[in-house]
This record gives sequence, structure tokens and C-alpha cells, in this order.
Amino acid sequence: MSESTHNPRPLERQRDHILRLLTKEQLVVSTSRGLRTTARWQAAVMRSVQMLMSLPDFNDQSEHDLRIPFANTLHAIYGETVSEAQLTDMVLQMLQIETASLEANQFRH
Repeated sequence: MSESTHNPRPLERQRDHILRLLTKEQLVVSTSRGLRTTARWQAAVMRSVQMLMSLPDFNDQSEHDLRIPFANTLHAIYGETVSEAQLTDMVLQMLQIETASLEANQFRH
């Protein structure tokens, strides 16, 4: 078995690297309640959703997967400066942050 199977540190370092990139680009911010997405991120996602909704194939779907606009948004911001693996990790990290934020807001109401 590989070292990464027994040692979670490479995954932690990758997550930390992704969070540094997202923070540097002002897409996430650390608050007293944990990581939160910024208005910049939310506006960029809304622009992506608006663009995607104008596409007939996307607009015909009854359920929309947030990974699509998230990936589209991150690709628009980072382009070819990140690898596909990093882009995938970014999408998953942003989904995790948004989900945690929604869950936290749900319990406060």
C-alpha cells in the first residue's frame, strides 16, 4: 500500500493548499463560525448559473448539480493555472464550505 493510504498528512497538505488558493483569491474567508464563502464567490457563481441557464441542454434539467456552476466559476477564475485534480479538489472544498454554512444557518433558525 502507498504511504498516502496510511498517512493522511498529504491530504491535509493538499486541503490546506487549496484553502490558501481560495483565500488568496478572496473566495473564502475564515470567520468565528468557520469558513464562509465571500460575496465575490457568490456573485461569480450567480453569473455562472445565469450563463448556464441560457444553454438549452442545461436549462432542460429538472435538477441542477451545483458542481457544474462551481466548476465553471472556478475554471473562469483559475483557467489553466491549476490542474484538473486541483480544480476538482476546489469544487469539492467549496461544496463542503457551502453545505456547512447552510447547515449552520438551518440550525440557527
